[in-house]
Amino acid sequence: MINMAHQEDAKERFYRNFRMQQANIQEQITHLPSIAPVAGERQDATEVILTNISRLTNDVRDATHFLPAYDHRVYTDAVNTLRKELDETTAKLAPKSRFQFRPRPPAAVDGDDAPKSDSRRLVNNRDGTKGEKTNGQPPISPPLSPGGGGSRGRSRSPRAIKVEGERDAVITLPADHSRTSSAGQLIDLSSCVVNLCSPTVEACRAAPFASLMLKGVEKSVIVAGHVDGPVHVTGLKKCVVVVTARQVRIHDCEEVDFYLWVRSEPIIEGCKGVRFAPLPEGMETGAEGENKWKEVKDFLWLKEGQSPNWGVLGEGERVKGEVWREVMGDEGGDVKGVLGRFGIA
Repeated sequence: MINMAHQEDAKERFYRNFRMQQANIQEQITHLPSIAPVAGERQDATEVILTNISRLTNDVRDATHFLPAYDHRVYTDAVNTLRKELDETTAKLAPKSRFQFRPRPPAAVDGDDAPKSDSRRLVNNRDGTKGEKTNGQPPISPPLSPGGGGSRGRSRSPRAIKVEGERDAVITLPADHSRTSSAGQLIDLSSCVVNLCSPTVEACRAAPFASLMLKGVEKSVIVAGHVDGPVHVTGLKKCVVVVTARQVRIHDCEEVDFYLWVRSEPIIEGCKGVRFAPLPEGMETGAEGENKWKEVKDFLWLKEGQSPNWGVLGEGERVKGEVWREVMGDEGGDVKGVLGRFGIA
């Protein structure tokens, strides 16, 4: 009995230590795109992550004598997922060849065919600021302001886009902002409607985020658009999230509905009452390959059979197209009214 109790204690200690190291590595990978490649800074950060993954691999191997075979396989899969996630992130950040065939410059255009940066595509918002025209209507709120000015808690730069500490707000991202090298971060939001998606499928595919982190958000709707790399979701409660991504990792979330297109299996840990559905009609980003939105892996459900912590959102329970059009900016900026359409009070 003493020996069995000792093994249980060892398993519990190993689990806590593994979770801590895993969360640390995931955060390092998420922040990697925001580190400048100059002076070898990003390479140094990548080497640190590789060292941490190697150390975690050794820890799992050394735990073979007290971990059951199934638990050991789950931990091994988790480490392999971290390694794959790092590989995909670094591949996206690798410099492209400078020798490329260049397309001809586009011919002059008029009206709605003008480039997004053309002043002819800008209209006045209700508050007098400039915003991009969307089907003849202004955006439902002022867009994110450049770093150093504008709304509280909102900033953007060539390497990072961050929104933090907002309450009862409608937040949009200008479609002309280049996001291919950006790490998006939404932190500590409450009762917000966030639209980071470009107005067309073509624009969304042409300007994806490199990675995205959602942390500490409650009672909000987030339309995140296209993310080329991983999405890390931590500590969300009573939210609705829409995103296209290569990977989605979900931690410590409760009562969250995810509408996904994802290339690899979504992974959840420490979650309760999370539900999954494919992307809403009309919001597909044209991503190629199989959508594995319902092949969810619960890393903390070590038993055989279906985990009780997640389920599939039934077709009759999914949000209708007209509601999504309202979120995308067709019907003004009543935050509480929009959230109410999603059952969020």
